[in-house]
Amino acid sequence: MISEKRIYGVNAAVFLIIFSLSCLAAGCSLFQAGTKSGRNDILKPSGNNLIKRIALTKFENKSFIGQSEFEEIFQNSLFLKFEKACPDISLIKPEETGNIILSGKLPKTGSGQIDSFKIAEAGRDAGMNAIITGSLIDIAGVEEKRGFLLFERSQSFARIDMIINVYDAATGTKIYEESIRQQIEIAEHEYDALMGKTPKCVMEFKEKITDALFLIGKSVCSKIKKQPWQGFVTSGQGGGITISSGENAGLKTGMVFDAYDAGKIISGADGQKFFMPGQKNGTVKISDVFRDKAEVVILTGSDVKAGSVLKIRE
Repeated sequence: MISEKRIYGVNAAVFLIIFSLSCLAAGCSLFQAGTKSGRNDILKPSGNNLIKRIALTKFENKSFIGQSEFEEIFQNSLFLKFEKACPDISLIKPEETGNIILSGKLPKTGSGQIDSFKIAEAGRDAGMNAIITGSLIDIAGVEEKRGFLLFERSQSFARIDMIINVYDAATGTKIYEESIRQQIEIAEHEYDALMGKTPKCVMEFKEKITDALFLIGKSVCSKIKKQPWQGFVTSGQGGGITISSGENAGLKTGMVFDAYDAGKIISGADGQKFFMPGQKNGTVKISDVFRDKAEVVILTGSDVKAGSVLKIRE
């Protein structure tokens, strides 16, 4: 009589044979393959694992409201609402960019326009992909008739007029420009306060204003998300080259990028200057990564230097 123990052993052996054959047919293994790691690895980054870093500069107050009210309601809330509306990018406060140009009053040309060339240079140095600027132009009270015939009634609104500009750090060109008019419903006493045009009148409905900023942020971020990630060489030539992005942009040791020449500087209208994109001049690999910078080594080419632009390999 065959023992139950022997039958169990035969069944187990048969099961293992069948399982092994199944795995071989499916291309799997009973043993986990080892993974190589270290400086010699080559990783291909994609737009999904790199983080665009965007500087949100201080906006201008061209409206009648007081500067303290503007700072509290718009400037401070602008960052919080834009950050919430832009979960896929890293939004940086002016004072956290580490750059004096981006953290203060933005430079202007002789004609009074934002000097896009200077803020692009500052953006490159700070490891930013783009720079958001803007102005609060006005807040005005508006009354509109709502309803039909006997049911018609007057409704009060606050109309917010803003200008939003987004500049590309690689070229200095404006990649987004929009005059935004956002209308929010307010109570009658809030409308009366607004029509009085006292500097503090907006405090009556500041929460409604900040809610509107979220919608504005979504509109801006939808445009930024379409722009490709780019990195910038800030110093070095030959063996030791530093770029202004690091762990904060999702970079890892071993990632390989195409490098492009800084290009020519061209002049436009009203004294503006721009970077004209250059030709591909090599490939580089990330050799060391720090929080806000990284070092690369040249794999191909020889003219990768300060001012060169790194892009994801196609």
